[in-house]
Amino acid sequence: MCLLAGCLTTELSAEAQLVESEVPELTGIFKGRRCVPTESEVCPEIGRDGSAKLLTARARAFAEVFDELAAPKYDCGPATLPGLFGDPYAFQVEQLVDRVTFTYEKDDIVRTVWLEDKEHSLPSIGAFFVHGYSVGRYEGHRLIVETTKFSFDPAGIAGDYISAPSSTQKRLIERYWLEGENLRMELTVEDPIFLLGPIEYVMEWQRSDQSLSLPWGCEPEAARRNLQLVPTKYPEDPPVNRGR
Repeated sequence: MCLLAGCLTTELSAEAQLVESEVPELTGIFKGRRCVPTESEVCPEIGRDGSAKLLTARARAFAEVFDELAAPKYDCGPATLPGLFGDPYAFQVEQLVDRVTFTYEKDDIVRTVWLEDKEHSLPSIGAFFVHGYSVGRYEGHRLIVETTKFSFDPAGIAGDYISAPSSTQKRLIERYWLEGENLRMELTVEDPIFLLGPIEYVMEWQRSDQSLSLPWGCEPEAARRNLQLVPTKYPEDPPVNRGR
C-alpha cells in the first residue's frame, strides 16, 4: 500500500513515460527520395497516369495558357509544396519541445511545424505564405502535419509533366513515420478550387550521416539561362531576360 500522493506521482510518471515513448525519433538527415506504390496510385504525377483527371476545368485552362517563362523558379523563387518533396536533395528534421523544423538543401528552405498542444502565435486572417502555416501532433508513433494558409501559386501543384496552380484553399496533410531506418511520408493534397479530389501518395527517404550542403546559392542570371531552350507561348510579347 502507498500513500495517495505517492501513488499519484507514480501514475503521472508512468503516464509521462508512455507519452514520451510514443514520440517517434525522426530527428536526422534524410535523402534519396523515392515513391512507394500504394493501392490507389503509384506515385501520381500531374499529367501522367491519369492524375490530370483530378484537375478542375479552371486548373486545366490556367495550365494551358501559363507561359513557362513566367515561373518564379527562374528568378530563384523557392520550390513550393508539394513539388519540394519530389526534389532529389537532402533535408534535416529537428524535433524540439514546441516545434519540428524541416531544413531543405533546395533553396535554403526552413519549415516550422508548430506542435498544436504547445503555445505559439497564430497568423493573422489575411496572412498567407509560400509554404503555408503548419501545425502538427504526434499520434501513434507518427508525426501528423497539417498545412494551410498558402499564398496563390501559379505552379503550386507541380509535376514533371505539367504545372497547375494552387489556391489559398490548398491544404496538405503529411504523415511521417519510420520504416526501419527510412523515413516515410504519406501525403494528401487538397484544393477545392483547382482539384476535383485529393492527390495521395507515399514518399520514402533514407537516413544519411552526411551534412546538408548549404547554402543553396541560386544565381538569378544562371537560373534564367535555363530558359534559353524554352519557347515562349507568346512570341508577340516583348522579349524577356533569358540570362547571359
